[in-house]
Amino acid sequence: MTAPWICIAGGGTGGHLMPALALADGLRRRWPHLAVRFIGAERGLEARLLPERGEEVLLLTMHAVAGAGMWQRLRVVVGELPRAVWRILRHWRGGRPALVVGVGGYASAMGVAAALCARVPVVLYEQNAVPGMVNRRLARFCRRVVLGMAAARDHLASGIDCVVCGNPVRREIADLRWRPHRPPVLLVLGGSQGARFLNRTMPQVAAALRERGLEFSVRHQCGRGNRAEVAAAYRRAGVAAEVEEFCHRMEGFYAAGDLLVARAGAMTVAEVEAVGMPALFVPLPTAADDHQYHNAAALVRVGGARLLRQEEATVARLTGEIAPLLGDERARAAMHTASRSRAPVDALGALLDALAPWIPQPAAGS
Repeated sequence: MTAPWICIAGGGTGGHLMPALALADGLRRRWPHLAVRFIGAERGLEARLLPERGEEVLLLTMHAVAGAGMWQRLRVVVGELPRAVWRILRHWRGGRPALVVGVGGYASAMGVAAALCARVPVVLYEQNAVPGMVNRRLARFCRRVVLGMAAARDHLASGIDCVVCGNPVRREIADLRWRPHRPPVLLVLGGSQGARFLNRTMPQVAAALRERGLEFSVRHQCGRGNRAEVAAAYRRAGVAAEVEEFCHRMEGFYAAGDLLVARAGAMTVAEVEAVGMPALFVPLPTAADDHQYHNAAALVRVGGARLLRQEEATVARLTGEIAPLLGDERARAAMHTASRSRAPVDALGALLDALAPWIPQPAAGS
């Protein structure tokens, strides 16, 4: 008899993949008899990171729908979606999962669709303050929707079983606490895909901060293929900067810093709250339903972070926001305290509790 297993479907970016990894680790710790397997996209971050971790993953071929033209959308809906669902169902012929957890991204929709066809229970896990269109449409067909942010509940139809758990971060990050450095270190985080705006603007901001007489260094995560250009920009600015394409150990990244400038993905906000990292968010202006702005809004309201819209984030405005914080350790400490007040006590435990009704118990004697 096939051992019981759970399928985690989704990924694409770090914002979907990192909570999926935290969930997988939590499932294995609480229910050691369970196997955990993944469904992802060939073009997603998971195609590289999951095999490196030794995870079993089914990778699907698919193209983006968001921002695509009519023919591209038709190609995905009529061609790629049915093929992907059929491939998943064939993959499950040796034994279906006990539960599918959709964590977001295009592969999540394919995995959830296959699960519904196979009558496998589905739980959706939505990290953002505004659920994506696919999750809003699929929610009514799923057993439960687990929410990382309470604001998301207002965007789902009534009658859907919703549980607010918070967004779980990896244990190594949850165990961190912000500590000031002298001189301070300015962190710039573009996310798994990088952020062209931050890559282009922050070296100029660093130069302006240096002109004000501030002593600091920079650590900048810039995304794949951007390192040489960004590092050269900091050298021209005369600022000491450590530039890296991708951070494999985010706990080390956060531990090194005093102030973070970043996009406002749900998991970045969750990690900021967990660590108590003073932050300035510049939400991605093209994010669906402006969800990055809403992700950061609650933390900004309590004083744990500040926010500038990208259209407002000129070099002068960014310099004006960052300079007083870099120069005032007490101001950063106050932001740390406010940020920590928002961190859930045990988001991962709450998420596992929400999944528990569909977790098979170990066989007698095992």
